[in-house]
Amino acid sequence: MTNHYHLLIETPNANLSRGMRYLNGVYTQWENRQMKRAGHIFQGRFKSILIERDSHLLELTRYIVLNPVRAKMVRSPREWRWSSYRATAGQTAVPDFLTVTWILEQFGNTRLRRIAAHRKFVRQGKGAKIWDQLQRGHLLGTEEFIAQIPPLLN
Repeated sequence: MTNHYHLLIETPNANLSRGMRYLNGVYTQWENRQMKRAGHIFQGRFKSILIERDSHLLELTRYIVLNPVRAKMVRSPREWRWSSYRATAGQTAVPDFLTVTWILEQFGNTRLRRIAAHRKFVRQGKGAKIWDQLQRGHLLGTEEFIAQIPPLLN
């Protein structure tokens, strides 16, 4: 992506805004020094979406790795060098900062079966439209999940 990125983060603490400010700020400073320029690199502020893990998280992981394919920047998710796809698909080592265990555990009982099933799952998702299910602008999950959230925000 030329003006944004997708990042799936699970945070047990309410510190996402601080973390994103740090990530975007440090990267922007580094990039601007490298390119001898000033100003913003990414389009707008980050957007966070609260996702129900059991019902929608896998679909979101698929959406993220297929985003460069949908944008016609690459033909396959394995071609996008900044993607987690190759590590999840068993094509490269998993970096320390990346967790792929939960995703792969959803697809079988052996490592090879999990990887093969995950690759198939991604291939089958090119036309999926996850954002059609977004509710209240920032919630993705079942009706029961959506109903539980407002009282927690007060």
